[in-house]
Amino acid sequence: MDLDRLKATSFERVTRPIEPKDAGLIVERLGLLPGHRVFESGVGSGFLTASMARIVYPEGEVVGVEIDGDKLEKARRNLQQLDRIYEESVTLERSDAREFLRDVRDEFDAMVLDLPRPEEVLEVGLDALKSGGKVAVFCPFYEQVKAVWEVLEDHCAWLEAVEVIEREVRVEPQGVRPGRSSSHTGFLVFGRV
Repeated sequence: MDLDRLKATSFERVTRPIEPKDAGLIVERLGLLPGHRVFESGVGSGFLTASMARIVYPEGEVVGVEIDGDKLEKARRNLQQLDRIYEESVTLERSDAREFLRDVRDEFDAMVLDLPRPEEVLEVGLDALKSGGKVAVFCPFYEQVKAVWEVLEDHCAWLEAVEVIEREVRVEPQGVRPGRSSSHTGFLVFGRV
């Protein structure tokens, strides 16, 4: 498959997906490289999973955990568009992230959370990150940013919270001006343990 054609719009949506503007920043801030292992919970449509799998392939792996079986099956169907990358670099499992991570230690280079109450997952799951591992949490609300920050500030050497806003620029014969702005999708909290 031509990976350049793989876009969020080609994925069957089950929730509001991570936008490409957010996915790009997540991948960059996590510093993902081929061979990295990434834990993701809140897989949704699988678009972010695909973005990360394309980078960590062929030796790396994205381990996606989703509690909702319907979402997980739609993500599987979407990710099959990646052919070999999906088969070799993505593992999906139906599970509660807190239970999945409870006894995991030093296995992942990065962790991405996009689910309700991510602070509860962080409280039990930060030990799953290797030393120097990075975390990215998607938060739709200010209150969620604060709750995540309060958990991470005791464990992270570096923390950052951002909102990514994208605005189209219209180039017309009479001049250049702002076009439409994308709506708020959420906030991103990043940390390094």
